[in-house]
Amino acid sequence: MKKYTSFAVLFVALLSGCTKTEIQEVPADQGNTLQIRFDNQYGDQDFELKRRYAHQATDQSAEANLEIAFDRLRYWVSNIKLISSAGEEVAIPDAYYLIEETGEVVVQHLTTANIYPATKRDELIIRNVPTGNYTGVKFSIGVDSKYNDNITLTAGELGLLKGMGFSDGWMWFTSYIFQKLDAQMYMGNEEKSLRWDSGSNALFQGAEKTVKFPNMVTLDQTKGLNVDFKVDVQQLLSTAANPWVDNMISQSRPEMMVKFRDALLHKAIVLAEVKNGTAN
Repeated sequence: MKKYTSFAVLFVALLSGCTKTEIQEVPADQGNTLQIRFDNQYGDQDFELKRRYAHQATDQSAEANLEIAFDRLRYWVSNIKLISSAGEEVAIPDAYYLIEETGEVVVQHLTTANIYPATKRDELIIRNVPTGNYTGVKFSIGVDSKYNDNITLTAGELGLLKGMGFSDGWMWFTSYIFQKLDAQMYMGNEEKSLRWDSGSNALFQGAEKTVKFPNMVTLDQTKGLNVDFKVDVQQLLSTAANPWVDNMISQSRPEMMVKFRDALLHKAIVLAEVKNGTAN
């Protein structure tokens, strides 16, 4: 069962500095820049919060034709590694990054109205990556057990005051939510909420994605590296044959959390482009 705790004091500190996220730089001696982008779309349409999108459920039931308007999409990208031309993995230290597209969130526990502002964060800029020739990239969705078992530890963007400690249930009592999708669904005159959360140490096993580049690319002081992914939010809905029926996913449904994770990793996130960019 999901448990929550009050984060009133923590959220006051969060609000004072949440408009811009600082990316921790990799401690190396080269000034090379790796830019990774996760561009949200819905099929072949631009992705916008609150916009109604048509969805055809696959179970052929009476509830098969839906409209869905999304409220928020959030997930952790972690353990980023570049794959060198020699087959070696170059790990980015402290690589824990929160990707999110969310509207305003009202903090209910405070005595006066406070709001976590609408945020769209789809780009990572990582500096001082070692010079090399690279053929691919690896990353995971979620947080490994070292930090998931002790949320007081900090690394990268992990921590209570880094976009995690507010009252819409984005943080569980003892561990992180790895990915979250909230929406409102419409069928005729009926309306229903969709709330899909996932996260557990067991779920982190198998949460890694390996992406091969079409061609080898060079990263050095004169050439930055841009890796762009398309994220098709419509593919996340394939988690359930009918989201209207399976509208709630949490730790009480581990088999659905696996499907939710796999829909993001293996269906939604697709490599769009790899190219050299500016070095700073």
